Amino acid sequence: QRCAPSDGGVCTTIVGDKYRWGNASNLLSYPCGVAIEQGMDGVVAAYVVADTWNSRVQRCAPSDGGVCTTIVGDKYRWGNASNLLSYPCGVAIEQGMDGVVAAYVVADTWNSRVQRCAPSD
Repeated sequence: QRCAPSDGGVCTTIVGDKYRWGNASNLLSYPCGVAIEQGMDGVVAAYVVADTWNSRVQRCAPSDGGVCTTIVGDKYRWGNASNLLSYPCGVAIEQGMDGVVAAYVVADTWNSRVQRCAPSD
């Protein structure tokens, strides 16, 4: 949910559906952490969500109706390989001096590790 104080605390859904959970690109299953990726102009470029029960991290566009792409993880399996997660529960964004995303840093809870994941593009 995005809640703007200027709107009297009214919230809007960024991604997900309060009536169902799942592993489609626009659905989440127990999201546990979110980070805001800002563009060079200071405007929100994406919301990055730790999708805990799907063992993945999703990058969601701020204005495309919740269209998301998977940064790391696999909605069909969890594990401890470098490209897999096990119930991630936190995410941060590491940005370079130029404002470009250098990496996504993920708390990989059930693997008892923190993963540094390079952006794919």
